[in-house]
Amino acid sequence: MSMKPYPILLPLALALASCGGGGSGGGGNNGGLLTAQSVANSGNFASALRFLPDGDILFTELDTGNVRIVDNGTLLPTPVFHVDVDTAGERGLLGLAIDPNYASNNFVYIFYTKSSGTENEVLRFTVTNNVGGSATPIVSGLPAANNHDGGRIAFGPDCKLYVTLGDVGTSSNSQSDATPAGKVLRYNPNGTIPGDNPVGGNPMFAKGLRNPFGLAIDPDTGSVMVSENGPGCGDEINLVTSGANYGWPTVPCGGSQVGFVDPLYEFPEIVAPTGIAFGTGAYDNTLLVGNFVDPSDPMIARSLLQFDLSTMASGSIGPPTVRYNSSSPIIDVAMGPDGNPYVCTAAGEILRLVP
Repeated sequence: MSMKPYPILLPLALALASCGGGGSGGGGNNGGLLTAQSVANSGNFASALRFLPDGDILFTELDTGNVRIVDNGTLLPTPVFHVDVDTAGERGLLGLAIDPNYASNNFVYIFYTKSSGTENEVLRFTVTNNVGGSATPIVSGLPAANNHDGGRIAFGPDCKLYVTLGDVGTSSNSQSDATPAGKVLRYNPNGTIPGDNPVGGNPMFAKGLRNPFGLAIDPDTGSVMVSENGPGCGDEINLVTSGANYGWPTVPCGGSQVGFVDPLYEFPEIVAPTGIAFGTGAYDNTLLVGNFVDPSDPMIARSLLQFDLSTMASGSIGPPTVRYNSSSPIIDVAMGPDGNPYVCTAAGEILRLVP
């Protein structure tokens, strides 16, 4: 997945819940195309989007290293927080997560490539009155490269911090337990390694991934989902379970093989799936997925896709329904407190999608 000139979730309930699940309604909104309403536009590549408990929106800018806030519907001119980033290739400010106990600790987490260009890091800072401070490195020394840095972060209802890291351009990393690259990683909120991880003393939760650029965790069930970017094939949606191996590079493009877990869905062509979110309310029991490139099918060109998860227990889902076609690549998606999906784009837009 190529990110330049353009590269190439976390549900609201997860940000509001206190580690142990959240509520969601029923329905499964499978209607037609949604209509976009502009919420904000910074003009800079918007890479991740999350809601604070009061309904304000935080989003990250890939190349500037800025964390921005939409306060009561207005994009504030001064960033909440800034970090120096390396912007070569697919590097930059990539991921954003809100602590499940934000109401009491004001913690926000970001994943970014340090200005040296050789290291990715998860950093925690506080937000008070729309101003960031008290920055603390949580996970340092993650490998970085021009390609396949992953960079999504999210909290599960188990109070653990999940991190996606691509193979950083070396496919053999994905099958090696000696490197965090090519993995979904699992940490305590302070960056230490949980005692119930699959391998003692290792942050690895699952392996065999090439470039997981979307991450969502169901606040009710704890199900972990990632979007995976293949080479010339093998764009996938994967249900990630503890200790599982998703096959890259041994099984690059589908096909069952003993010892490896098949994807829930493999796209028939390259779409470069990006941010994902579990639907809530009218979108309950669905997965919302953004995509980056223009595939040959114009109906899913740079779109928001919706997967029905009612068949997930069988081991497969799909194909998806197209809910919105975008003029700019959709980079992340999150459910809003009003029950509507919100997306951010490579053009810097924050859009509310309504029926």
